[in-house]
Amino acid sequence: MTDPHQFLANFEGRLQQAQEQANAIQTAFRESRTEAQSPDGAVLVTVGSGGRIESLQLTPRADDLGHTALGRTIMDTIRRAQVEAARKIEDTMRPILGEGEGMAFLREQIDQSIAVIDPAGTVEEPKPAPGRPAPPQGDDDDFGSNSVLR
Repeated sequence: MTDPHQFLANFEGRLQQAQEQANAIQTAFRESRTEAQSPDGAVLVTVGSGGRIESLQLTPRADDLGHTALGRTIMDTIRRAQVEAARKIEDTMRPILGEGEGMAFLREQIDQSIAVIDPAGTVEEPKPAPGRPAPPQGDDDDFGSNSVLR
C-alpha cells in the first residue's frame, strides 16, 4: 500500500518541477526577441516570440533600392530574424526537453513555420507540413475540409 503522505510529497515535487519548466518556457519565448539587419544596412527588423514582427525600420540606404529589391530585402530580413528567434527558442528548450520526442516536435514546428537560411545566406521557403497521402478521388470516407454533416 502506498503511503498517502509520501504520494502527496511526490506529487507536490512533480508539480513544482512542472511549474519551473513552464516558467522556463515562458522565459524562453520572451527572450527570443531578435533583431536582424539586411546585409546592405537598408532594413532593420525586430521580431518577438513566435516570430511576430515588432518593428521594421528603413534606413536612408533603402532609398537606393528599387521597390522590388526593397520588398525582397524586407522579406529576407524578416526571415533572418525569425530564424534567429527560432534558434534561440530551440537552444533554450533543449535542456528542458532533451533530445527526445518533444524536441523533435519543436524542430518540426519550426521547420514548417519559418524559412530556412543556408550557410551561404540563401533563404528557402518553409517546407510543407508532412501529412498523410491524398486519398483516392471519390473516397467516400474523406470529407476534405468540408463538414461530415452535409
